[in-house]
Amino acid sequence: RSPSAGGTAMNKNANSVRHLQNAAIAVLTVSAVFLLVQTPLVGDLAGKTPYELAQDWLAGDTSAETSVATDLTELALPVRVAFTNEYARYGLSAITTLDADFELAGAFFSEALDSAGVYEACSGEKLLAALHASSIYLDLETPTPLNVLSKILGVADAPESSLMHVTRLLLCPAESGTTLYLQDTDQGFFFSKTSVSSSALREALAALDGNGTDFAFSLSGDFAKLSPYTLIFSDPPQRYALSASNALTDQAAFLRLAEFNPHTESGYTDSSGNTVIKEVYGTLRIQPDGTVTYQGADSAETGSIYYVAAASAGKPTPLEAIAGAQRLVFTLLRDTIGDAELYLSGYEDGSKSCTVTFDYAVNGTPLHFSDGTHAASVTIEGQTITEFSLHCRSYTLTDSPALLLPIRQAAAIAVNKYLNAELRVCYDERGTDTVGVGWFAD
Repeated sequence: RSPSAGGTAMNKNANSVRHLQNAAIAVLTVSAVFLLVQTPLVGDLAGKTPYELAQDWLAGDTSAETSVATDLTELALPVRVAFTNEYARYGLSAITTLDADFELAGAFFSEALDSAGVYEACSGEKLLAALHASSIYLDLETPTPLNVLSKILGVADAPESSLMHVTRLLLCPAESGTTLYLQDTDQGFFFSKTSVSSSALREALAALDGNGTDFAFSLSGDFAKLSPYTLIFSDPPQRYALSASNALTDQAAFLRLAEFNPHTESGYTDSSGNTVIKEVYGTLRIQPDGTVTYQGADSAETGSIYYVAAASAGKPTPLEAIAGAQRLVFTLLRDTIGDAELYLSGYEDGSKSCTVTFDYAVNGTPLHFSDGTHAASVTIEGQTITEFSLHCRSYTLTDSPALLLPIRQAAAIAVNKYLNAELRVCYDERGTDTVGVGWFAD
């Protein structure tokens, strides 16, 4: 054999060895990836190709791909509105701040909140007296922080405010300008001058015809015994019955969104039939009816849906806390709730934590759970969501008109049970597959 032939043979042998080594490395790599995705720590990576895994590792943040971007203007706050001019009153109910019917009132209140000066205390009688004159009245379904309401109505730069439970607002044109009145359920009544054009407001009000809406304070009999702010509609909007179902039909998809491993072997079923999934950073409990609770650690990584961004480390403002809670709730619920919409229903601040709650509205009508719970409740400590509970329910409007007691009869019942009650219509969720409507007294 010639020397060159021997060299060629050795080169071929060396190449074969290298190919075998590369193949072995590839097999070990694939095996390692397979084993890795079965562990709880990388649950978001399960079901992806090695290329996708590499891209995720290079990006360094797998949670950001599944969470949704949110904005407070996307919260559909249920409201009632009354426009009053010199001759008539026009009312709207069963609407939210996202509906086209709210655009006129929303534009005026957005400008008023953006331009309001110092809020001065006043008496409730002053606001009631102003309701008799030309004005736009805005009644909120739930007490709302003033700066959060400003953001919901599209004010770009809403300053922090001590008014945390605003429930009603009134905008009145006057010779000296336009005045904004509001009530905070904890602190009382306030007013402020605004830059809203009084002539533009008067023109908008004059263009509206009445539709038989009135306030309880203008009426007699049982109506006069209700809260004077109760709006009475002579032709209330028709509500329709809802069908309801468990929205948690794809548990694996939900676990991925919640940043849990859908292939984990750490889960079990307890004696109550709840699925319990424990991982190093938290525990999920999924009930058979779709109710989900979470308890987790007191820290979260940037980019996680459990992390709350804040300008000051460890101290999110109410706006920042609500935005963080909204991101988690929208990520886990928004695409599964059918004809329902989510709105902010509460914010409570404590010494070490805060709680943000959300509820459902359907066609502008809020939905209340009979057990007093909320569609979603989120607890935040520092910059971390440490607990949440969700009612994962999907709602579909039917063609069947919902039966509702006439308001005159509802008023007669309410005044015998409650003092100065304010009546409103809500869907009454009792955990069955159909949901009707009823009168609620606050």
